Amino acid sequence: MNALNFNKETIDKFISNSFEIDCIDICLTQKTDKDPIIYIGPGTLYQDEHGILQLKLYSKINDIKKELSHQFKHHTPGKIIAHDNYFTLRAIDMSGNEWLADNIWISAHVSFPASGQVIKSKLKEIETIEQIDARSNTEKNYLFIIVPGQYEIPCNEKEDLPNGGWRLNKAVFSANKIDFEFRKLDNCLIINANAKPENLEKDTYVKLLEALSIITGLIVRPVVIKNTQKDIDTLRIKSVDDSFTNNKFPLPFKHSTPADLESFTCFLEKYLINIEAPFSDLFGFWHKINRAWQASIENSSLSLGVAIEGIVKTYFGELGLPDDEIFQQAEGAKQILKDMDLGQRIKDRLLSSIGGLLKNTSPKGALYQMAQNDLLNKAMADEWVKLRNKSVHPDKMNQDPSAVQAYIDQIYTCIALFYRLLFIIIEYEGSYIDFSEIGWPEKKFELKK
Repeated sequence: MNALNFNKETIDKFISNSFEIDCIDICLTQKTDKDPIIYIGPGTLYQDEHGILQLKLYSKINDIKKELSHQFKHHTPGKIIAHDNYFTLRAIDMSGNEWLADNIWISAHVSFPASGQVIKSKLKEIETIEQIDARSNTEKNYLFIIVPGQYEIPCNEKEDLPNGGWRLNKAVFSANKIDFEFRKLDNCLIINANAKPENLEKDTYVKLLEALSIITGLIVRPVVIKNTQKDIDTLRIKSVDDSFTNNKFPLPFKHSTPADLESFTCFLEKYLINIEAPFSDLFGFWHKINRAWQASIENSSLSLGVAIEGIVKTYFGELGLPDDEIFQQAEGAKQILKDMDLGQRIKDRLLSSIGGLLKNTSPKGALYQMAQNDLLNKAMADEWVKLRNKSVHPDKMNQDPSAVQAYIDQIYTCIALFYRLLFIIIEYEGSYIDFSEIGWPEKKFELKK
């Protein structure tokens, strides 16, 4: 049977942090093969006022000594807590649906004398998997996502309202042979997608959320993900903590009007095609910068410099390798050192340094090589070198406004460089915001043939 009917009432409950599932049977099992602690009883899975999933279970006390010794167990500070301190969850709701969760840390409340206890825990997510017996169309996979919050999207279709009016709040398009509908409501974004199984695989939604995060400058955190793969429905409900700091990082391009739809769809398609698997290094570097940006623009400079260096090493490493001329000069330098009257220890060290330089990729050299190939502006590479050097030194307090402005300009130029590298990697072509120029003009990015 269907776990949930995603009508307006249900969606409103998710967005207002008031969703709950009453369960006739909940089983928490300790993650150990030898005599696990098991708590069984009725209870509720629910969102608290901050959007965090919570568990409340009413359980009998079976072995009070064993259960209390686990709850008051000492854990060594600074060490990862062993898996046998956590529990798995299996819950049956009032409609007979089975919900699962893993790696649960519990707390118990017991008043003495008592024969029962209340078990509470925060949950990262709960999941239910349903086998579909009758499908009218088994040739497609489907995806349904609810994202709390306000997101700008380039709408191109209207939605009729009950009062006879309408509003332009849908983006309907295809990307990488996937048909999408993005529907913007006042307090959430709803995404529907469908495609042939080979184009909408089980983890495609992760790449979609990564691309959408980069486009919007925000970490996109869905509360609901329903993934239909052939005859299997997987529904995940996630904690979305409203205290999570999510300040917007500068956007790669505008995406709020119908005119922006072409760039929006191009970016999504190129990301889905050219990023082979979720959790790529590329998204990891963007995520690192985004998290540093939450503190301040100044604090992001080190992460930005390191991320650009990492991207160059990962995706453009061959451009930073020494050329034939440098190899020849190195061989000559080695011979000169060997013939010099130096102590053997310092001689060995100098020879080792030369050998190491020839083996390692130079991000600086790679960026300047890309500038020579007209893939980026040399000034961007120059500013990255300055920022990278500056970010490893102590802060200089009480700088005059002109120095602060120069520093800010340097950071935004490196943001422009970061996006330029990203565009090249995913082969994106379209509008972009050039943060390296005064006024941040909108331009057209084209790949060099």
